[in-house]
Amino acid sequence: MQTKTPQFDALLDEILENLVPHERECKWKGEHPHCEGEFEITKEDIDFLKMLRVPAPNFCPTCRRMKRFVHMNQLRLFKRECNAPGHNESMISILPEECPFPVYDYVYFISDDFDPFFFKQKYDENISPHEQLFKMRKIFPMPSFLNRDPSSVNSDYSNGGRNLKNGYYVMGCYNSENIWYSGLTRNSKDVMDSGLINDSDHVYRSVLSDHIYKSSFIYFSNDCTDSMFLFDCRNCDNCFGCVNLRGVKYRVWNIQLSKGDYEEFIKTVYPFSIDAMKKYREKFWTLVKSLPVNASRNVSVENVSGTLLRNSRNLYDVIDVDNSEHIRHADGCLSHQDSMDILFSGGKSSLLYGTTNIGSHSSNVKFSVSSKLVTNSEFVFNSKNLDYCFMCFGLQNKSYCIFNIQYNPEEYFSLVDKIKTEMLKRGEYEDGLGFEFSAQAYNFSMGQRYFPLSDNEIIKLGGYVAKEPETNAGNVKIFSSEEVPQTINEVSDDIVNHAIKCEVTGKPFRIIPSELQFYRKMKLPIPITHPIIRMEERLLLAPFGKKYSDNCAKCKKQIYSIFDPKDNFILYCEKCYQQEVY
Repeated sequence: MQTKTPQFDALLDEILENLVPHERECKWKGEHPHCEGEFEITKEDIDFLKMLRVPAPNFCPTCRRMKRFVHMNQLRLFKRECNAPGHNESMISILPEECPFPVYDYVYFISDDFDPFFFKQKYDENISPHEQLFKMRKIFPMPSFLNRDPSSVNSDYSNGGRNLKNGYYVMGCYNSENIWYSGLTRNSKDVMDSGLINDSDHVYRSVLSDHIYKSSFIYFSNDCTDSMFLFDCRNCDNCFGCVNLRGVKYRVWNIQLSKGDYEEFIKTVYPFSIDAMKKYREKFWTLVKSLPVNASRNVSVENVSGTLLRNSRNLYDVIDVDNSEHIRHADGCLSHQDSMDILFSGGKSSLLYGTTNIGSHSSNVKFSVSSKLVTNSEFVFNSKNLDYCFMCFGLQNKSYCIFNIQYNPEEYFSLVDKIKTEMLKRGEYEDGLGFEFSAQAYNFSMGQRYFPLSDNEIIKLGGYVAKEPETNAGNVKIFSSEEVPQTINEVSDDIVNHAIKCEVTGKPFRIIPSELQFYRKMKLPIPITHPIIRMEERLLLAPFGKKYSDNCAKCKKQIYSIFDPKDNFILYCEKCYQQEVY
């Protein structure tokens, strides 16, 4: 097949033909504590680079992860001013006031009133392509949220997701209703302080669990009902404080009780108090750490290296992936294949390289951020339904555009060939986007959560730092944690008119009316820790981009774990765990 970019392809072919396995030095060596320094370009890397048609990267896998993670904020929402012309109203956004780029309200950004071609630029041969891309980056507005379904109802405090109703401070929730302080829930209802929950109803403070009903503190468990404090349990009903159980009822701390004795025990649990919750949580985690755990949390996988992998094969250095194959150095993929160096992608996408939040049947996309339904495109941002676009921002339903200018196909390929060839000669092409292209402050990004940097290190690497969002407490009475009623039965309706001082940070927070109703239905005490602290605790149990190397406590083979060995879990490989538990 005849190439449409002959100069670029000829130069790239020469580079790839001479590429052999070797060790190279990361560009950020010595710049921050997480850099691997020297790293290998392996034969397997080279096979992917040839398939994806890119030169070898100059950054180690960890630094490449950090350059992707800097674009994603999983926890913070900010009140800030809209920068659109004629707009100065306050709005909710995932981007802080310190963002170096203009920020427009999302509804306006995707409306017909916003014209992304207003910001178009002709290619300037007098400056480098990378420099011109950043020049346009600085003037093109960011939407207040990365992705948002306009049809979602009563969910102003939400980012990402689709078909959401009554979502409050949630990220990436789909087909769900009545969700608070949670992330990545699907097909669920009445979920509070939880993450990675599917097909569930009435769930509190739970992680990576499916088909859960009327239960709290549930971790890595499926098909469980009317239970509390479960870890890696299946098909369990009316259980309390249990670990590694299958198909049981009426267990307490893994001990079998009669139905009558179990009901008598539950009577002693309620009304559930703040102090009792702390006592039960401590005893529960002591039990968890006394029994084997599946270190990698991998299920039904073949030829993989990573953690939190399900129904997948041929993966290397990959974390949290479902139904995918043939991927390297990636995190958070659903039904994906044939890609490398990506973060968050789903919807049967393929052939992605150096991308963040690209998905929904996207293919052959490189160095791009927060776009969907994209094919055959590179360096595109916050766009939808593109084919053959290069260095474009905020476009929808377009083809053959460069720097937001429309071309005919012949003009498009001729200019793309010129630009990419120049980038390849300058060494600008292979490493994609640096920190400076991120609208997100690194200290509030996924990067800081898993690869923390000092303010000086962030700025030195090209990122920026933002201050903590202001409290929503307002000018109201603030209760200390000691003053908060121990049980939900003691809480009056007017608690929503006051604030609570977080016992960890000292930062005040408020309880909203729908949240109070949830605690009453679940017979749970109101929290005395700030929502951000609760969300951070959840993320520690299912870390993205972070895995630990250790040895199986039983067979001694080397394994990867989502649990830090310093936390004293008994870590088993998947095979030994199945032999022990199933």
